[in-house]
Amino acid sequence: MQHVQKNSTLPKINALTAFYLITLLLPFGCPVLGAAEELTGSAMIVGNGPERYAIEALAKNFEALHPKTSLDFFWHQNARPVEEVRESGADIAITGQAEQDLPSTTVAWDGIAVVTNFSNPIEDITRDQLAKIFSGKIKFWSQVYEDGPEARISLIHRNWNQNIRQPFETWLDLENHKEISAKVVEKENDTFKAINGDIYSISYVSMGPALQARKDGYGVTLLFIDDIEPEYQTVLDGTYPLRRPVVFVMNPKASPVAKAFLEYVLSPQGQRAIKIGASGLFQDKTSSVIKYYPLDGE
Repeated sequence: MQHVQKNSTLPKINALTAFYLITLLLPFGCPVLGAAEELTGSAMIVGNGPERYAIEALAKNFEALHPKTSLDFFWHQNARPVEEVRESGADIAITGQAEQDLPSTTVAWDGIAVVTNFSNPIEDITRDQLAKIFSGKIKFWSQVYEDGPEARISLIHRNWNQNIRQPFETWLDLENHKEISAKVVEKENDTFKAINGDIYSISYVSMGPALQARKDGYGVTLLFIDDIEPEYQTVLDGTYPLRRPVVFVMNPKASPVAKAFLEYVLSPQGQRAIKIGASGLFQDKTSSVIKYYPLDGE
């Protein structure tokens, strides 16, 4: 398997590509390895979703604490993170769901914002309407809201195997997703550009970049879903219905560095880094739900 060696100095994270990560805080912080025994070695992290920059920011902090370690990333739109862990020995898969036969820890929640062009007057949409739009049953904006134009809806989808599209389609109970005619984009920035260039388009992105895009004056509207506003707090308190977990799926033979990185992400020190990090990350101080799925026999 080819992989990309992460540079020792990460590029400055652009606010539009930063991932909005909402942590579920442990009631007792996991310990970080002490200074008595210096940690050395490396770990391979595989993913394909919009949380890349948040994970890299955490990795940078971890490497600063443990200068003799290296966290390498294989991040590609067509990557299959869990398969890479199973077949090639990668240490950590960043996914959107737990695996029953692999140690899996939910470390965060990400809201998924549904976005349209700012010139489109629509402000609210229902789950049922979204399901019909993205299944092809509704094809024109006139079918969505009163006084809507007789214009065909332009669907902008994400790559089919990315762990933002998968939970989006699961939430809408969509099937035959590969048969839907739509423009497909990989990155959040590409989605915003496509939305800006098409008045009749609709798509979905990670919540943090979407809120930042609106703040920066991009021509996008974040739609209310079933009358719930897409905001940090509504995702934090669980009232916003469209969100996805961010899960660390571990190789049972993961390196000590990989295990220490997971401990760091869940530790008070990691939580502080998330709270004050440059990628606009936020804590959830009200919840302490961490799910762990042990291997058989553990």
